[in-house]
Amino acid sequence: MPQSNPVILIAFGEYDHLGAGYLSSVLRGEGFETRMIDFRYESEEILFNLRRHNPLVVGFSVIFDSYISEFAALASVLRKGGISCHFTAGGYYASLHPDELFNLIAELDSIVRFEGEDTFLELVKNLNEGGDWTQLQSLAYRQNGKIVKTPLRPLEKDLDRFPFPARRPLMNYVAGRKFATIIAGRGCVHDCSFCNTREFYMTPGGPQKRIRKARLVVSEIEHLYKEKGCTVFLFQDDDFPVKAAGGNEWITSFCNELEKIDLYDKILWKINCRPDEISENLFAMLKKHGLFLVFIGIEDGTDDGLKRLNKKLTVKETLRGIKILKDLGIGFDYGFMLFQPDTTFLSLRENLDFLRKICTDGYTPVTFLKLMPNFDTRVEKELREQGRLKESAGYLDYDFNTQSLNDLYITVMMCFGHWIIDAHGLANISKWARNFFQVHAHSCTLDHNIIEMNNRFRKIVTDSNNYLLDTLCELTTYFETEEYLKNGKEYLDNLGSEIVMHHDQWCTEVKECML
Repeated sequence: MPQSNPVILIAFGEYDHLGAGYLSSVLRGEGFETRMIDFRYESEEILFNLRRHNPLVVGFSVIFDSYISEFAALASVLRKGGISCHFTAGGYYASLHPDELFNLIAELDSIVRFEGEDTFLELVKNLNEGGDWTQLQSLAYRQNGKIVKTPLRPLEKDLDRFPFPARRPLMNYVAGRKFATIIAGRGCVHDCSFCNTREFYMTPGGPQKRIRKARLVVSEIEHLYKEKGCTVFLFQDDDFPVKAAGGNEWITSFCNELEKIDLYDKILWKINCRPDEISENLFAMLKKHGLFLVFIGIEDGTDDGLKRLNKKLTVKETLRGIKILKDLGIGFDYGFMLFQPDTTFLSLRENLDFLRKICTDGYTPVTFLKLMPNFDTRVEKELREQGRLKESAGYLDYDFNTQSLNDLYITVMMCFGHWIIDAHGLANISKWARNFFQVHAHSCTLDHNIIEMNNRFRKIVTDSNNYLLDTLCELTTYFETEEYLKNGKEYLDNLGSEIVMHHDQWCTEVKECML
């Protein structure tokens, strides 16, 4: 029988952590107590919690390789603080690069590789009963100075075999509505050059893309609606099954199941999909059944760039998908990598022109990132072959092809990093305001005051988007001509002050729209 010592999972806890949630629910089903601690807590606070609970196992969810040094520092603090139980880790980096992770986090006793529900349960059972856990499948561990990797178990074909994930208390989304994250399936059939999802799901063997039964996904939604008062559902699938195996049978079945239990007009949901999967008739039906927000992976605004990224997508298809969403009144966010290893000043201008096409009506805020060379991606391999890859404690980066582009990127992030990335930056605040109005629109509560505030908000987003894009164009010319080498400091100091002033003013105005 399970003993009283709990299993502690240390993971990012900003939202539902579905990976930790599934592990917890599987363990609880076998009688084990589990707790999750937010990785972002102070190390001493985490240490205090572990001393108080005296765990049987501590599991680290290393899903972001850029945080490996922080995980290593935490593991060191815990060991030095007297926590002597079994330390294990899981996640993409841990699964694909166990040797490197053992070198970076010396305190680990084992690594659970790839999908961990069965492996982690078996590990916990063996540790609880004093058994020999080293013979289990899908583990890595040290033995006599060497790293041993046991045979991998194939991916689970039937995701519905697992119980619903354990969850922390649900948080509010907007307008008093609680939200939960959820999945319709796991895996992705696409092979973008910057993504390692395919590599993660190919390695163990088995079907790379698995989809849950629509009926059971709706059953989980119904449970959360009735038991926890949840009305907003954010699907976390890398590629939501809008079109599974070339057809839309799954999503049609999903909507029919919502109708059967009379939930289609009581909940809202968000998905991730490709722009070329968006069609007018289908998405009109999805909106009727609660779809209010779509995240689309645009990534590049040029056909040449999309080809380099192996998106198997065209700019025309992207613009068509965005137009359909706008015409239907469905909100959208997007991924866009303005800065890439092969970026030139010309490609920057072309991509800025594309952002003008989709953002200057105020429908969605401008946002962008730098393409980061995630491990085991084609981009990483190419940069390594070119001698351009920069590595530090599991973190990968690169320089651009010219010093002026390097300087431009640094300047852009100094000027607009807070605006684009931070939780309290204008882009993020504008997204939440957009969601606020989208929820009201779906709830049929758009009274005259709300409509007026929404129009005012759209005007603010239009003005701020135009300012951001105009400034980026100005900076592009300034650095391409290398004018910045002559009087750069004074010009950039003045520009930085101007950007902060505009940013803070627009943030205040957006917040006032939601009062």
